[in-house]
Amino acid sequence: MSFPPAFLEELRARLTLSDIIGKRIPLTRAGREFKACCPFHKEKSPSFYINDEKQFFHCFGCGAHGDVIGFVMRYDRLSFPEAIENIAQIAGIPVPRDTPVDRERFDKEKHLLELLERATVWFEEQLYAPQGREALTYLQGRGLSADAIRRFRLGYAPQDSQSLLRKLQSEKYKIEDIMAVGLAKKSENRADYYSFFRHRVIFPVGDRRGLTVAFGGRVLGEGEPKYLNSPDHNLFHKGHLLYGLSRARTAAAQGKDLIIVEGYMDVIAMAEAGYTGALAPLGTALTDEQLSLLWKLAPPLEARDPTRDYSPILCFDSDAAGQRAATRAMERALPLLTSTQTIRFAVMTGAKDPDDLLRQSGKSAMDLILKQSKPMVDAIWETTLSGRALRTPEDRGAFIAAIKKRVNQIQNESLRHLYLEEIQKRVSETFDWRTHTQKTHQKFSPSAKTFKKPWPSPEPLVNRKQPMNAQTLREKALLAILINHPALFDEFSEDITRINFTTPVYETLRQTLIDALSQDIALTDSAELQRYFVDTSPGLASLLTELLSEATYVHAAYARPDRSLEQARQGWKSIWNKYLKELLQIDLQNASRRYAEDNTAESLTRLMALRSQLEYLTQQEGEDRPESL
Repeated sequence: MSFPPAFLEELRARLTLSDIIGKRIPLTRAGREFKACCPFHKEKSPSFYINDEKQFFHCFGCGAHGDVIGFVMRYDRLSFPEAIENIAQIAGIPVPRDTPVDRERFDKEKHLLELLERATVWFEEQLYAPQGREALTYLQGRGLSADAIRRFRLGYAPQDSQSLLRKLQSEKYKIEDIMAVGLAKKSENRADYYSFFRHRVIFPVGDRRGLTVAFGGRVLGEGEPKYLNSPDHNLFHKGHLLYGLSRARTAAAQGKDLIIVEGYMDVIAMAEAGYTGALAPLGTALTDEQLSLLWKLAPPLEARDPTRDYSPILCFDSDAAGQRAATRAMERALPLLTSTQTIRFAVMTGAKDPDDLLRQSGKSAMDLILKQSKPMVDAIWETTLSGRALRTPEDRGAFIAAIKKRVNQIQNESLRHLYLEEIQKRVSETFDWRTHTQKTHQKFSPSAKTFKKPWPSPEPLVNRKQPMNAQTLREKALLAILINHPALFDEFSEDITRINFTTPVYETLRQTLIDALSQDIALTDSAELQRYFVDTSPGLASLLTELLSEATYVHAAYARPDRSLEQARQGWKSIWNKYLKELLQIDLQNASRRYAEDNTAESLTRLMALRSQLEYLTQQEGEDRPESL
């Protein structure tokens, strides 16, 4: 049986040879390689070497040699097709069958890769030609050595919009193919074509194998955009790739840190300083696919040193744009976090970006910044806290709501609860007024340690005082009302978005419900809404069955599908009033103690206003009592 060559190449590229072999025999690092006692003949001293960069193994004792496929065939005693099936399962890609269509696609991709390589060489040649003098001077002025320029294959795209096209066409490459890889564009007003990159320093972008699939261009002198990237095409999707990937892949296999920076020059400067695990997004915010790619580069769990952190480090620029990008990356990563998938954040100080820092202060300064990188939980805390005064209960309540909203984005249930516990601990420590009160009263009373806090601790992120069954029933009732009566969403949308459920599965359903009813005005029928849930999230089917059952309706008859909108509306108001009443009672306690402390007119006014609101809600609760709680 034969397999498409493109598939075999992708299979080899997806896997790290030392990972596959290391799961079968013990390996020892030997510089850039690994060594072991050969599994194919008996020996006492290691002569079996694995080179991840070149993707082969070799035994100097018995001569065994091959790639990942050959090793699995030989070690596991499998046929070629069996080994392919085994490896493809590990890599997580389906096994295709060799067909004329597959063969044609592979040949086409090979031809386009050859075209891109030829363009890379041409750009390199232009850098050292007379017309490339300005570009070469620019790169040298940025501190790049001749060796760095060659290793990163930097080049120059001349101002002449036809020179590259003439060169490629003279070598029998068709204009359709040149356009297909983003090197040419068609004129809008004339029947001719022009080069996509003009008068720019060129940075070739390689895939995981290091083969050029795209380019980035930095303008020389004035002009916009400052950086220009190849458009997406069949071999290149900017949201799925990172600049410096093939080099970082080798670095990760060697146990080095992966460091995400913002730009091409940052990657080169970092690599020149010894940080070969540096990568950069390609002109876009960090994507889910790029995060997953980073996590896959880390060594397998069984090969990791338990004393070190393998999570990638985000080291974006220190300016406002860089910090906004870091915050977006944090938000993007939150739903994807697991106990083995997270990121750290390095805060730039003393320079705008890594390139500037290394040129101004050297490697020791960068070492310090990377050493002080913060874990995700610190990033969430500090980002949410930034710019908040926290002087009043309202300030603190808004902060707690905001940080809880962020933490609830974590889909991994056990990790989400650990984050909530850690955040609650920090909230308690930050808002612990006992120490302040003791210090204030210590000199007046020897029994100051008996003083109570002037304000209670904020409402817990996970309410452990309220019986879980009552709390869960309330959440179920609210969900059942909106699912059975979606026409009420417009009226109560503000309510449902303000509250976060403590039962994880119901919190997930709450967010899904908000998304569905906010974006699709056609989902006004309950049956249609339930079908939408099942179609988009099959895992919700059993949850809906359990939620919309007699076990819920026996406590919340107003939520039944056969109840009128008015009955459902009164049920919602009753539950919501109870919720607001609990919050008001907490605020009232705070206000009472504040008034006892400062005895000001402002404190008294707030206290009286809260009492009036609580009396009104209590009255409403009696007037609008539904059929059942």
